[in-house]
Amino acid sequence: MIQESRHKIRGKNGRFKEGINPPCKQINVSLPAPLIESLDAYGKEHGTGRGKSLQRLLEGILEVKEQHIETAVAEKDKVRLELVKNSHPLYVEYRKKHYIPNRGVVGQQLQYLIFYDNKVVGVIGGASAVWQTELRDQYMGLSDDNEIKARQLNSIINNNIFKIDFNAKNLATIVLKKWRKQISKDWEKLYGVQVAAFETFVVEERLWNGQTRNGACYRADNWALVGLTKGYGKTNCKGRVHNNKLLKSQKLIYCLRLKGKEFCTEYTPTWNDLKRQKEMTKRRREMFSNNLDNLLDEIRAS
Repeated sequence: MIQESRHKIRGKNGRFKEGINPPCKQINVSLPAPLIESLDAYGKEHGTGRGKSLQRLLEGILEVKEQHIETAVAEKDKVRLELVKNSHPLYVEYRKKHYIPNRGVVGQQLQYLIFYDNKVVGVIGGASAVWQTELRDQYMGLSDDNEIKARQLNSIINNNIFKIDFNAKNLATIVLKKWRKQISKDWEKLYGVQVAAFETFVVEERLWNGQTRNGACYRADNWALVGLTKGYGKTNCKGRVHNNKLLKSQKLIYCLRLKGKEFCTEYTPTWNDLKRQKEMTKRRREMFSNNLDNLLDEIRAS
């Protein structure tokens, strides 16, 4: 079956159609000219391109590991979140594995290690909401006045990363629900703002194992799929030219509005207030766990 191009495999609502083979992952490989000529000769003889020719030639030579999927149902009592700095070694390691490259976080943020049965199995975090997303603004009912909107956005947390390396049924949804409750308390304690809503953006794509990344765990946690972003063109939000395919691609927009919670109407940044900066620094030190505790947890789990 010939793999359809990306723009042909999305339906009218922006979701992937069923029945499409999972695409191969593109990599850049430098080969000597004689080898490329031989590869092209093989492809001409068998009617295959370079990629398919390489796959056929490597069959029986490289062992492909079978994916073992855990069928056990996750137990919520075994899930625990640990607030850490974004410089924590375990957080950094998981951040490197995330499908979206790390370009840093601007503004407020709180990041967590995910523990399952006393073992670190992933990371999840929240950061300041993005400024401009038309469908998000409409769904949330945000103001058209930029000054009012800027204050309202302080009440919205962007789930900027969610990475789990442990397969158990319903684990992602359990973690997501626990994280929402935890970060709502921590956010208000540290930044003095009541959380009123959440947002996240998912690059939907067919994975190598045949599954689709489409934000199912968010839907299971009652987040609403409000639409697709427009994606960037050849320049990013700052007008700089880039070649990042993930920036160019459209993303699914998920939102969750918390009942009974109002958007922030008054907020003063701390960057020009030394007294408030010192107070926030003190609260931050009290909130963040000792890295030694995390290390001891890892040793006990091993």
